[in-house]
Amino acid sequence: MKKSVPFALSALLVGGAFAPAGFANELDVVPVNASENDDKEEQVQESFIKLTGTFPAFEKRDNGTYYALIEQQDDMFSIVVGEDTVVVDNTGKPVELQEGMEFTAYVNANKPMILIYPPQYSPELIVVQTEEMGFVKVAQFDESFANEELKLNISEDTVIENLSGTALQAEDIVGKDVAVFYTFTTFSIPAQTTPSKIIVLSYDEEEEVSEEMAAIQQIIEGDSYVVNGVKMVPLRLIAEKLGWTVKATGKGAILSKQNASFTITRGEKAYGHNRALHYFEEAPALLEPTKTYVPVDFVELLLP
Repeated sequence: MKKSVPFALSALLVGGAFAPAGFANELDVVPVNASENDDKEEQVQESFIKLTGTFPAFEKRDNGTYYALIEQQDDMFSIVVGEDTVVVDNTGKPVELQEGMEFTAYVNANKPMILIYPPQYSPELIVVQTEEMGFVKVAQFDESFANEELKLNISEDTVIENLSGTALQAEDIVGKDVAVFYTFTTFSIPAQTTPSKIIVLSYDEEEEVSEEMAAIQQIIEGDSYVVNGVKMVPLRLIAEKLGWTVKATGKGAILSKQNASFTITRGEKAYGHNRALHYFEEAPALLEPTKTYVPVDFVELLLP
């Protein structure tokens, strides 16, 4: 069970609620494949949000993610790049992010976001622009690998994989959100191209989450705060759900289970674990009466 937990929890680090629709206009956020036909009665919710900008600088956080604040004209938003974020150039080749790179980021539109300003996004895919010839199209394709704008002539040299890097077959792209990398197209309608690479914008399926972890996730989704960019969750509720005994000390709590123990003090980043000293990213705090909250990363240490 523990193997699948970091990925499950990572989705909750920036979770909580959906961003207000007003942010879209304020930040010039563009839904991928958005229709320009205002006469349509029914508007379809797009799967991915498209963000563009230039990386001015990066801040590496304690949890291994990279943070960048993007300011352009009257717009401002932040990008968090995690270990699951796929970063490639406009030809589909993996690259390492550097300051000054122009980028296009694709964010799952259905992913929960924290309600802060500037809005914070954690993209699944980042494409940086280089001087090499290369174009990227994010869309869905039917059984003939075509849509209204583009038809794909997939060859044996076309690399097809998902965001986890797992190799896929041509039929695996049908009806899925994909990023297509190509150089030239024909002048036909629809245009045709032989892509060099196709990335299906989904990860390998997660392992089944236990009832215990599902309950923990429900607690985190319904009872959490963000302090200085760190998600804080209720200590006692989660610890006791995982079988720990929690004893209040007046200034914090002592957690015990079999031969393991944690000593936590509110307002202090340092905490004791089996007679060794460790540190929280953000100090535990009494964010509600009689309820101590700790960084969500601490939950992984309480797992069996």
